Amino acid sequence: MSIDISKLPQEVQIVLSKFPEFQLNDYNDSGANGYVLIGWHQVLKKRVAIKIYFHEENGVEQEPSIIQKIRHPNVLEVYDARIIEKNCSYFLMPAANYGDLATFLNRYNILTRLALNFLCQLLSGIAALHASPNNLVHRDLKPENLLINDDDLLIADFGSVRKIPVTTGKAPASKHSILYRPPEAFGTNAFFDYSSDIYQAGLIGFLLFGGKLSNDLLHHLTPKENTKLKTIYSSSDAYQISIYIDSCIENKIKKNNLIDLNSLPFYIPKSIKSVLRKAVSEYSKRYSKTSEFLADLSKIQLNFPDWLETGDGFQLYNWKGNDYLLMENNGKYVLKKKRHTAPTYRIDSSISGNSFEEIFTALKEKIALP
Repeated sequence: MSIDISKLPQEVQIVLSKFPEFQLNDYNDSGANGYVLIGWHQVLKKRVAIKIYFHEENGVEQEPSIIQKIRHPNVLEVYDARIIEKNCSYFLMPAANYGDLATFLNRYNILTRLALNFLCQLLSGIAALHASPNNLVHRDLKPENLLINDDDLLIADFGSVRKIPVTTGKAPASKHSILYRPPEAFGTNAFFDYSSDIYQAGLIGFLLFGGKLSNDLLHHLTPKENTKLKTIYSSSDAYQISIYIDSCIENKIKKNNLIDLNSLPFYIPKSIKSVLRKAVSEYSKRYSKTSEFLADLSKIQLNFPDWLETGDGFQLYNWKGNDYLLMENNGKYVLKKKRHTAPTYRIDSSISGNSFEEIFTALKEKIALP
């Protein structure tokens, strides 16, 4: 499908004029604060992405040049970074074959071991940003700003990245993506530091292990708040409505009620929930360093079950040499089992129950699942 460049936004046309060697294949303007161009770079001989993003006037200083120097397997390489206008800049980067994490999770159910690997990769990339002499905070970590290329998770979208001053240890709070803002990013003394990125990583971990966090802000309002919103609709403009909705979300975040870790799938170990709970705790109780978060995850990795929700049911892969399948068959819940290398399952009549949870509880005790 050909794209009429003359109909694209001015900022996009300016960037394309700087790259005659770039062949545009796809254009995406669904982002909250910019555009993404996907195409073929004739000099580099590879698919690349150009992310155009908006920021405060003269709000970009040294961050793009620092990002360009970072070489880490979980931080997307930046080929070029330039300012287009006072409030608009761009990054030229490799394109990822699976797109962003939000799209990936909507399209696929993933194994719990892959979820754990992705979370560890995310923290490893964050550690590279935080490390001296970079001293950077991302400030806008969310599924839409993370890319999946093969089995690698890559931190991308550096439009909100800021350097942490040694004197204060804090950066101004970003106002992007209210759902992913930590509690300390609200109010008159709002700020972001290394622990704030860790909070966002904890939310992403919740999603990786099967949690749900709707981008529809109205979904998070209580019945009482929705009732009040109806009265505001009839007497206020769009700005006042937006302010009220944001205040409801802020209140939920400050009370640590945004996500419910008990809503994770029944097979997610309590150890994972405990680690995620610490990651998204209030500021004083949260991990302050990525190394602390990674250390707790490494303790879990050695004895971590590999579950996957499929169209057939819930599968546990290669636990002590066996595969297990929890499924519904003719209105009954059953457990099937096979050797990991065997082609077919057989019903295990030693375990029964009236729900997946009951069968799982019995299986957990029998085969010593964490």
